[in-house]
Amino acid sequence: MRSDSFNPVGVSVHNREQRKLPLPTRTRVRPLPHDALSSTPRQIVPDRPRVVRMPSDWWDAPSVMALALTPGPQPARSARRFTRSTLTRWHLDPLIEDAEVIVAEFVANALCHGGQEPDDGERGPARSDTRIGLRLFRRAGEVMCAVLDPSDAAPVLKAPRQDAECGRGLQLVDALSDVWGWSPVVGRGKAVWAILFCA
Repeated sequence: MRSDSFNPVGVSVHNREQRKLPLPTRTRVRPLPHDALSSTPRQIVPDRPRVVRMPSDWWDAPSVMALALTPGPQPARSARRFTRSTLTRWHLDPLIEDAEVIVAEFVANALCHGGQEPDDGERGPARSDTRIGLRLFRRAGEVMCAVLDPSDAAPVLKAPRQDAECGRGLQLVDALSDVWGWSPVVGRGKAVWAILFCA
């Protein structure tokens, strides 16, 4: 049951007003069987992931836990550690393993695809901005994990060939999360997010 009176410690009146903005929550996208790694080809539902437009400053609200990540030897490892320590502090240990996998996949995708838009003569040259950031947000009954990257390209849930060595990251996200999607962030690319429901 949702509690609209939920107020995390340290959240100002301004932030409570921000909480009234339409955030991606509760509405479960048509569930798919959690068999992302099975040998049976998976039916890809066209409306996954969903697009939810969010105010650009929402991702930097004081109630959102943030970690800046830069390309380097182990940004996914840093993201997993930050996720584990944050969820431990929030006493949400049952969600830790799934959340770690989700953020690691999001970070890997951001590093692989972020800022690599082709120079097609219409959209301008490829971006040189490779900054990415992890965001964690908790509210009544759910935790959101999000990774921001400078690319405008939407994430695409694909069904890779059985012998493919990659391309299953978003299938893992789809299998582990209750709902996931992405939001354009004006002037900064996009945020790809996943929500895990909790008690």
